[in-house]
Amino acid sequence: MLRPTPAPSVERSKIRRVLEDRLTALARAHQVPGAQLAVHSGGMTLAVETGVLDAETGEPFTAEAAVPIGSVTKAYTATVVALLVADGDVELDDPLGDHVPELRRAGPPCTVRQVLSHTAGLPSGPDSDQVASVTAARYLLDHCTDRTLVMPPGTDFSYSNAGYVAAGRLIETVTGMSWQEAMRSVLLDPLGTVPSFIGTAATPHRPTARGHSANTATGRTRPVRQNLAPAEAAAGALRASALDLVALGRAHLGDGPRGCRPVSSRRRCAAPCPAPTPVCWPTAGAWDGRSSGTARRCGSDTTATPRAPPARCGPIPPRGWWSASPPTRAAAPSCGTN
Repeated sequence: MLRPTPAPSVERSKIRRVLEDRLTALARAHQVPGAQLAVHSGGMTLAVETGVLDAETGEPFTAEAAVPIGSVTKAYTATVVALLVADGDVELDDPLGDHVPELRRAGPPCTVRQVLSHTAGLPSGPDSDQVASVTAARYLLDHCTDRTLVMPPGTDFSYSNAGYVAAGRLIETVTGMSWQEAMRSVLLDPLGTVPSFIGTAATPHRPTARGHSANTATGRTRPVRQNLAPAEAAAGALRASALDLVALGRAHLGDGPRGCRPVSSRRRCAAPCPAPTPVCWPTAGAWDGRSSGTARRCGSDTTATPRAPPARCGPIPPRGWWSASPPTRAAAPSCGTN
């Protein structure tokens, strides 16, 4: 006997109920006041929430609420560096000191690739309380030198918060922006993620989950303050939702927001145009923090910061992505539409 195939909306509702029930049961079992879950499969994304953002206020958890994601921030920082690599501003096998001025003399002999993969030999880093009042530059001078290495670069894996402080500083020196500004302009805005950072009040407001501590003896749960030094922002200061993490994952898989360009197209756009051919491109917004507006311009980007690269081939890629390997330069790319 043939059975009718359930309508997609019916299947979606069933899956949602299963996810909600499972998430609620897990949160209750582990005394978690609130949680989010997002699943993307078969072109469909489902998001469910349970509980509250704050055990004291009782504000309900929503899909848009941001959660302090801790060291998952490193995936975002590494992605921004990868975008700079795709643009030709950085090479993965460049010495770290080429892009981090504090490390040019006494810095470790490691590469950008090694820093991102935790194989640079850098130490884990000090406790946040010890560096609460220092800048990232001072942090690097004190904790990321050739004397502080825990192993020779490239010989083994050793997890390092200090390495991602260095990666954040690299982003700042290459883009001419703060890490937070570069994160927003280069990655979060194209992903559609509302920026939210620990310790930064000047970001757009969005509901935010607080951390909590549970007393297993009494069953009482109370909010706690998250401790993170400003210098360590690139290693752990981002807040994001489960849906935001899905958006980042889809971008890495080439299934990002509508309008994202393929890797090959971005590589062509990153190649310098052979002089004296003029370049004309439409600007669709601040895709990488270097230009904005809606008018067409020819020649060099007159609104670019002093650190911006020269004129490039084709239209500015509005939301293109990258590859794990360094970009291949075209010998004589053609200018205009790709």
